[in-house]
Amino acid sequence: MSSEQLTARWETFLGKLKDRFNEIISHAEAPMDDIISGLQYDTVAIHNVLTGLKNQTVQQLSQKGQEGWSKMQAEMLKSLRFFSQDKEYQKLMDLIQWMTDEFTRFEVKTFAKAARKVLENVKAHIDEKKLHRCTQCGAELPIKIFSFVAVNIKCDSCGSVNTYQPDDRIRAMEYYVINHLAEEHALEEKIKGEKDKEARKEYYRKYYGYLIENVPDKKEFYERDLNERLNNPYFHQL
Repeated sequence: MSSEQLTARWETFLGKLKDRFNEIISHAEAPMDDIISGLQYDTVAIHNVLTGLKNQTVQQLSQKGQEGWSKMQAEMLKSLRFFSQDKEYQKLMDLIQWMTDEFTRFEVKTFAKAARKVLENVKAHIDEKKLHRCTQCGAELPIKIFSFVAVNIKCDSCGSVNTYQPDDRIRAMEYYVINHLAEEHALEEKIKGEKDKEARKEYYRKYYGYLIENVPDKKEFYERDLNERLNNPYFHQL
């Protein structure tokens, strides 16, 4: 078999792996939407399904690719023809990276869709007007739906001090809603950041920027966390 034939055979094999990846993801979209429609106040079910789906796509298809490469090398030895191993193996590495990136996009967008469903459910079952109004005069207090910590707030209208205690479902949204929406906001930077340090920094800035904007009660905490990440020795290694 000529080197051209081997190359064509190898590329056909990789193309089939890519097609299989797309097929699995495509077939998973409708069932995933059904699961999301049935969510209540957490996204645990989505996490479990995505874990299995990642194994079925990225992990198993990558393994098949490595097994295919072993067979390819055996064919190369039989043919005793010139063949650029590095170039052809890089095609497999590029495919694995592509699958990893595409699954990350699917995963983050799915979690964000689930987060919006949870947020919708919380808003539907919590009286925000009652939750965010002064207990003495009924004036509106400056509290957002993403207020996860207990705070004492002075009413501008009557001067009384109100203690705001977020509902347990609201507290849970910090993990099940806001984090997923922040990941979606910084999705492309997250993917680029896996391969580039400056992009990773931009991911952190965009991710935490979203949290700071939407959860002002925890601004200092998020800023401290952001600075710790940006000052990680990893970013100063050559």
